[in-house]
Amino acid sequence: MTTTTYPVIPGAGAFYYEGNETGILLCHGFNGTPQSVHDVALDLMGNGFTVYAPRLTGHGTDPEEFRRSTRDDWYETVIDGVRLLRERCRHVIIVGQSMGGTLALKAALAGHVDAIVTINAALSVPGYACHAADGICRFIDEDEPDILAEGVYEIVYDKVPTSAIRQLLALIDEVRPHVSRVSVPTYVIHSAVDNVVPPEDSMWLHDQIRAPKRRDVLERSYHVATMDHDRERLSRLIASFCEQVATVTKM
Repeated sequence: MTTTTYPVIPGAGAFYYEGNETGILLCHGFNGTPQSVHDVALDLMGNGFTVYAPRLTGHGTDPEEFRRSTRDDWYETVIDGVRLLRERCRHVIIVGQSMGGTLALKAALAGHVDAIVTINAALSVPGYACHAADGICRFIDEDEPDILAEGVYEIVYDKVPTSAIRQLLALIDEVRPHVSRVSVPTYVIHSAVDNVVPPEDSMWLHDQIRAPKRRDVLERSYHVATMDHDRERLSRLIASFCEQVATVTKM
């Protein structure tokens, strides 16, 4: 049986920037690509950090490859990235946007990282709930990326397979009941207005976490905050938190 290999969409590939001994894995969200976190990566690189943004399996190529991918594939991509950073860095922190935040929580629960930052973490996606019980895979039209700023282009698929949606919902069901057991420093960042994931989910997450934690709200961004008006502030918040984690870890 021949398996088709799809090329990566130009601009959607993984990237790595060498820096200091604090490694930051930037994880994009469902149907996104590393392109959505690239500007934040450049900001963090400018602060001296080592930054790696993997491309989750099935993303940034073809919807058919997305259809074949699973939540285990996505998580394996993240853990492979953590291992890469562990070889080079003393501290490893995952910064995850949307589903990337869900994957960050899963990695933290498994003890793979020193700290995490969640940005509009996907702990429910009301717009996808109606597809949870789909018996077959269908390709549905995807809405425009939820970004307040005008003229911003995010690389995403125009059509999304319902099988991938079910994998996302299963990942949420797997992670959400256990978030109170996260034991590493956690920074919960969310937008005041988010048309994809309810901001209340991040508030709930912050309340559930028993480890050292903090929370901030982005007033001028929607769901894809790494590409929105608050991006520079977001980068500063992440950099400050990561510097604090590295300092405490050295003590």
